[in-house]
Amino acid sequence: AVVSNAEYGAVAMFLASLKLLVLTLCWFSSVTALYKGDKVYRVQLKTEGDVGNMRQFLQETQDLLDYWQTELHPGGHVDVRVPSSATSILLSPLLHNLQLDVKIPDVEQLLTRIESKKSRKKRAEPTDQVYDYGTYNSAAATHREMYRLANLYPNLTRLIGVGSTHHGRPLIVIEIVGTAKEKSIPMVWIDGGLHAREWITVASSMYFIRELLEGYGRDDYITDILDNVKFAIQPLSNPDGYAYSWNTERLWRKNRAPTKVAWCKGVDLNRNFDVNFGGPGASDFSCSEIYSGASPFSENESQAIARYLSAVRHKLMAYFSLHSYGQMWLTPLSYTKKKVPDRPHHLEVAEYATQSIKQVSGNKYTYGPATALMYLTSGDSSDWVYTELNCSHTYGIELGDNGRYGFLLPEQFIAPTGEDVLTGILSAVEVINSQPFNFSKKLKRKYRRKRKKFLS
Repeated sequence: AVVSNAEYGAVAMFLASLKLLVLTLCWFSSVTALYKGDKVYRVQLKTEGDVGNMRQFLQETQDLLDYWQTELHPGGHVDVRVPSSATSILLSPLLHNLQLDVKIPDVEQLLTRIESKKSRKKRAEPTDQVYDYGTYNSAAATHREMYRLANLYPNLTRLIGVGSTHHGRPLIVIEIVGTAKEKSIPMVWIDGGLHAREWITVASSMYFIRELLEGYGRDDYITDILDNVKFAIQPLSNPDGYAYSWNTERLWRKNRAPTKVAWCKGVDLNRNFDVNFGGPGASDFSCSEIYSGASPFSENESQAIARYLSAVRHKLMAYFSLHSYGQMWLTPLSYTKKKVPDRPHHLEVAEYATQSIKQVSGNKYTYGPATALMYLTSGDSSDWVYTELNCSHTYGIELGDNGRYGFLLPEQFIAPTGEDVLTGILSAVEVINSQPFNFSKKLKRKYRRKRKKFLS
């Protein structure tokens, strides 16, 4: 049953008494960058009452705890990291009747176990490393690889600097197109790494870029697409945060800009866009993981994306933002449960893309409106592109896995996840770029044959 008003008052007092303690512990953890003894709990939500209690608990603790995944619906679950010294917060009456399972018993031990010798060496010697598509790579190595690919494929690519971060790192977009008549063809945007700790989104974006460039002229499927669609890809949308996650604090989420609280750095870039800014799913507390910033587009990174996309809005056909984790294909909108008029088209695209992924790799991705599969969020990049730039097809793609590793996905999953991104996005682009939307079975079979041949 849902907690009563009287009980809720007691809960609020209980949580308030823990706030200073938890904030102190979280600050200490961020300084030492150690996660020893931290556990990731999965809270199972079986009924509407469970969802109501969890929603109240989340609202009270969203500034205190590190929520990894939130599926607020019956049959869903919530994954949350709890420091070893703050487990008393789980004694809240709101959680008394909910099932809590330990998903990761010790985050630090998991980190130590999955990090290969090769990865440790690359992290210890970041200045001269060569990009390796089989491991995770530093921000500097990622940018160097983008330059290398642009020099290697000058007829297919163009690198564009769209801005710089607070610490002066470049924000780089690579444009890829195969046809000489590129001014007249539609454009597709893909970004990765908005959240610093989601390393798999950066690695799979780079995988996607390499496969397009190596496939053009060799594979009919890739060639057909690049002769009719221009891709603009920003694999590393938050290089400051990524570099900090790489060097100092693995689970860092935000950028590294200063805030009004001196010891709390960073803004959640996917809460900083000017759409329902500061609403549900965002926080005005500078130390929160979901701090939305002082104002819409207060951050260099979100400004850069908005500036570039606004300039090409007349030909922007689709927007894809890569995140992790949960294996979900999210359709608009994220800040409201109101049904958008083109939802049938969104669901058709999502269904075809996720079915294609399953056919090629066997991996299952669920699909549907973001608010139905997850939770309300405000200031989301996909929502801003959909509402302000009038781009009908905007999707958030939550990559692997389903919680065994969470954000700490081992490197052996990079190539399979990259293949999922390649298959899913190219399948979606084929549907979006074909009118009407009822893709014929014959055409579906044609592209599936080409895709399977390319990935084999």
